[in-house]
Amino acid sequence: MPDDRRGPLVIGALAVAAGAVVFLAAGNVLPVPDKTFGAPRRLAAMLGLGFFFGGSYIVSLVLPTPWMGRLLGAATILTFVTMGALLMTWQALTAGSFVLSLDAPRLIAGAFFWMFALVMDPVALIAWVVALRVLLRRPSP
Repeated sequence: MPDDRRGPLVIGALAVAAGAVVFLAAGNVLPVPDKTFGAPRRLAAMLGLGFFFGGSYIVSLVLPTPWMGRLLGAATILTFVTMGALLMTWQALTAGSFVLSLDAPRLIAGAFFWMFALVMDPVALIAWVVALRVLLRRPSP
Protein backbone atom coordinates (compact mmCIF):
# COMPACT_ATOMS: atom_id res chain seq x y z
CA MET A 1 0.00 0.00 0.00
CA PRO A 2 1.55 3.31 -1.04
CA ASP A 3 2.12 6.11 1.44
CA ASP A 4 -0.82 8.36 0.58
CA ARG A 5 -0.86 11.68 2.40
CA ARG A 6 -3.87 13.15 0.63
CA GLY A 7 -6.42 11.77 3.11
CA PRO A 8 -5.10 13.52 6.24
CA LEU A 9 -4.44 16.63 4.18
CA VAL A 10 -8.06 16.83 2.94
CA ILE A 11 -9.61 15.98 6.34
CA GLY A 12 -7.34 18.47 8.10
CA ALA A 13 -8.15 21.20 5.58
CA LEU A 14 -11.89 20.58 6.02
CA ALA A 15 -11.56 20.77 9.82
CA VAL A 16 -9.54 24.00 9.51
CA ALA A 17 -12.20 25.52 7.24
CA ALA A 18 -15.06 24.44 9.53
CA GLY A 19 -13.28 25.79 12.59
CA ALA A 20 -12.55 29.08 10.86
CA VAL A 21 -16.20 29.48 9.85
CA VAL A 22 -17.44 28.79 13.40
CA PHE A 23 -14.83 31.15 14.87
CA LEU A 24 -15.69 33.93 12.42
CA ALA A 25 -19.41 33.44 13.04
CA ALA A 26 -18.85 33.62 16.80
CA GLY A 27 -16.82 36.80 16.36
CA ASN A 28 -19.69 38.27 14.30
CA VAL A 29 -17.45 38.67 11.26
CA LEU A 30 -19.94 36.43 9.50
CA PRO A 31 -23.31 37.84 10.59
CA VAL A 32 -25.22 35.15 12.49
CA PRO A 33 -28.06 35.82 14.98
CA ASP A 34 -27.31 35.15 18.67
CA LYS A 35 -30.16 32.65 19.06
CA THR A 36 -28.51 30.17 16.68
CA PHE A 37 -25.63 29.49 19.11
CA GLY A 38 -27.49 28.38 22.24
CA ALA A 39 -24.42 29.32 24.28
CA PRO A 40 -22.28 32.42 24.76
CA ARG A 41 -20.33 33.41 21.68
CA ARG A 42 -17.01 32.94 23.49
CA LEU A 43 -17.75 29.23 23.90
CA ALA A 44 -18.60 28.90 20.23
CA ALA A 45 -15.36 30.72 19.43
CA MET A 46 -13.41 28.26 21.59
CA LEU A 47 -15.06 25.35 19.77
CA GLY A 48 -14.12 26.91 16.43
CA LEU A 49 -10.53 27.37 17.59
CA GLY A 50 -10.44 23.75 18.74
CA PHE A 51 -11.47 22.51 15.32
CA PHE A 52 -9.07 24.93 13.65
CA PHE A 53 -6.10 23.77 15.74
CA GLY A 54 -7.18 20.13 15.44
CA GLY A 55 -7.31 20.38 11.66
CA SER A 56 -3.96 22.14 11.65
CA TYR A 57 -2.54 19.31 13.74
CA ILE A 58 -3.85 16.72 11.27
CA VAL A 59 -2.27 18.66 8.40
CA SER A 60 1.02 18.91 10.33
CA LEU A 61 1.19 15.11 10.57
CA VAL A 62 1.96 14.92 6.86
CA LEU A 63 4.55 17.71 7.00
CA PRO A 64 8.22 16.93 7.62
CA THR A 65 8.45 19.21 10.71
CA PRO A 66 7.79 17.23 13.93
CA TRP A 67 7.97 20.27 16.24
CA MET A 68 4.97 21.79 14.45
CA GLY A 69 2.91 18.68 15.23
CA ARG A 70 3.81 18.90 18.90
CA LEU A 71 2.98 22.60 19.04
CA LEU A 72 -0.35 22.28 17.26
CA GLY A 73 -1.26 19.18 19.27
CA ALA A 74 -0.65 21.10 22.48
CA ALA A 75 -2.71 24.03 21.20
CA THR A 76 -5.58 21.67 20.35
CA ILE A 77 -5.55 20.05 23.78
CA LEU A 78 -5.39 23.41 25.56
CA THR A 79 -8.27 24.75 23.50
CA PHE A 80 -10.56 21.80 24.20
CA VAL A 81 -9.66 21.66 27.93
CA THR A 82 -10.29 25.39 28.27
CA MET A 83 -13.55 25.15 26.33
CA GLY A 84 -14.75 22.29 28.56
CA ALA A 85 -13.86 24.23 31.70
CA LEU A 86 -15.64 27.36 30.44
CA LEU A 87 -18.69 25.36 29.39
CA MET A 88 -19.03 23.62 32.74
CA THR A 89 -18.48 26.87 34.65
CA TRP A 90 -21.08 28.65 32.54
CA GLN A 91 -23.56 25.84 33.11
CA ALA A 92 -22.84 25.84 36.84
CA LEU A 93 -23.31 29.59 37.14
CA THR A 94 -26.58 29.51 35.21
CA ALA A 95 -27.58 26.40 37.22
CA GLY A 96 -28.47 24.48 34.09
CA SER A 97 -31.25 26.97 33.41
CA PHE A 98 -31.84 25.88 29.83
CA VAL A 99 -31.72 22.16 30.66
CA LEU A 100 -34.63 21.64 33.03
CA SER A 101 -37.28 23.93 34.50
CA LEU A 102 -38.44 21.96 37.58
CA ASP A 103 -36.84 22.79 40.93
CA ALA A 104 -35.52 19.38 42.08
CA PRO A 105 -34.10 18.29 38.69
CA ARG A 106 -32.69 21.77 38.18
CA LEU A 107 -30.92 21.52 41.52
CA ILE A 108 -29.49 18.12 40.59
CA ALA A 109 -28.35 19.42 37.20
CA GLY A 110 -26.76 22.45 38.89
CA ALA A 111 -24.89 20.19 41.34
CA PHE A 112 -23.73 18.01 38.43
CA PHE A 113 -22.36 21.01 36.54
CA TRP A 114 -20.68 22.44 39.67
CA MET A 115 -19.00 19.11 40.30
CA PHE A 116 -17.49 19.04 36.81
CA ALA A 117 -16.69 22.77 36.88
CA LEU A 118 -14.72 22.37 40.11
CA VAL A 119 -12.72 19.57 38.48
CA MET A 120 -12.24 21.07 35.02
CA ASP A 121 -11.17 24.59 36.07
CA PRO A 122 -8.05 23.48 37.99
CA VAL A 123 -7.19 21.00 35.22
CA ALA A 124 -7.35 23.83 32.66
CA LEU A 125 -5.23 26.13 34.84
CA ILE A 126 -2.61 23.43 35.39
CA ALA A 127 -2.54 22.66 31.65
CA TRP A 128 -1.96 26.33 30.86
CA VAL A 129 0.81 26.67 33.46
CA VAL A 130 2.58 23.56 32.16
CA ALA A 131 2.22 24.70 28.54
CA LEU A 132 3.55 28.17 29.29
CA ARG A 133 6.51 26.74 31.21
CA VAL A 134 7.37 24.50 28.28
CA LEU A 135 7.03 27.33 25.76
CA LEU A 136 9.03 29.82 27.83
CA ARG A 137 11.81 27.39 28.74
CA ARG A 138 15.07 28.28 27.12
CA PRO A 139 16.65 25.57 25.01
CA SER A 140 19.81 24.08 26.49
CA PRO A 141 23.00 25.10 24.65
